[in-house]
Order: sequence, then C-alpha cells, then structure tokens
Amino acid sequence: MDLASTTSHNSGRPFWKNDHPFQTVTPSRLVRYVLDVPNRSLAVGTPNPKVLSTRLPEFPSLPRKRSARRHRYVYPAVARRKVTVDYEKKGHAGPLGGIAKIDVEFPENNEYYSFETYEFPGECVLCPKVRGENGNGEEEDEEEEKEDACYLLVNVVNGRDMTTDMLIFDVEGKGALEKGPVVRWTLPVFVPHLLHGSFAEGVTFDFEPFRRESTSQR
Repeated sequence: MDLASTTSHNSGRPFWKNDHPFQTVTPSRLVRYVLDVPNRSLAVGTPNPKVLSTRLPEFPSLPRKRSARRHRYVYPAVARRKVTVDYEKKGHAGPLGGIAKIDVEFPENNEYYSFETYEFPGECVLCPKVRGENGNGEEEDEEEEKEDACYLLVNVVNGRDMTTDMLIFDVEGKGALEKGPVVRWTLPVFVPHLLHGSFAEGVTFDFEPFRRESTSQR
C-alpha cells in the first residue's frame, strides 16, 4: 500500500484558509506499507514503511487498471528540486513544482521533471496507450502490456502570467519522463489549481454547445 504520509494532525480547519498554510503542516513523504492480510497486521521482515520519495510528494496517481493491484510505478506531484528537511517539524513543507515517476521496487531509479519556479502542477492523470494486434494477428494481452505504457496528463498553473497549460508526457520506458512533455497547450482561459482528476476510457465531449453559450453571453 503506497501513500503520501505526513505526521501533521488535521485541526479541522481547511488548509487553504490558513494565513500561512505551509507553516501548519509537516513535509510529506511517499511510503509503502507491506501488509500481512491474513493476520491483519504489518508484514514482518521488511521495512515498514519503506520510503519511496522524500521530495514532498502529493497526489500519487497510477493507471486505473493498476488500482488496488500490484504495480511498479507511481506518479505524484513533487517539489521542484531535492530538499533536505525535518519531516517531524512544521513549516518545512512548500508548493509543488514538479512531477515524478516513482519506481516502488527500486527508488534509486526514480525520475523527476521540474517546471519553472512560477509554475505549479496539479494531480497527474494516466491514460493507457492504445495497442493494436501482435504479430500473430491476435489482440495483445493486457497483462503482457508494459505497465508504464501510458501518457501522463497534468495541468500546470503559471502564477506569473496567470495562465494554465495542459501538458502531456510519454512515460513509457526508462528516462521518458525526464525528456519533457510531448505536447504543451495553453488553455484559452485561466484555470486555478485542480486537486484531483481521472481518466474515463471512451468518454468524449462535444464542446460546440459550450462555445455557442459562451459566445451568446459576450
């Protein structure tokens, strides 16, 4: 079980309503707990928790088909650069400025991509690549597909220009994330931080009615 962990205690007051919000929480880490399900306890003989990333990770994501199943990679939003902080002390947290591809088996192989100092990402959304047939004319077995055969979508808020960009990364293969986005598109309107997102296969929208409504109200 992987989760972004912090030692802070929620006082019941929304985080964003504090005058200095990052002074009220301790820094986060991405950790993995191994469970002994039959005995309803943590597994013995393995680090519990195992620390996967200390780069202030938040909003860890993974492909929907891997949810609650064995997986190799997790994709959180993270700090813009490596930080050294006291994880028990409040005031050492900060805004997110990058994204990561975390290797839960070998964290030393983690990959990171950093944005500009005035750019802040939201939660990553993973969209599986569409695969065709194999060489025998048969459809590929989903279980045989590469787990990281995905596109990563993320909205990035530009706090300097007050714009929002949609970025798409190809994360398949070692070093793919660090190559940067394959698509970057500035949205026609400013969209503030988006905390959560999801991908629904086969769902599309006809934006023409929205365009007509927007034009009629000008």
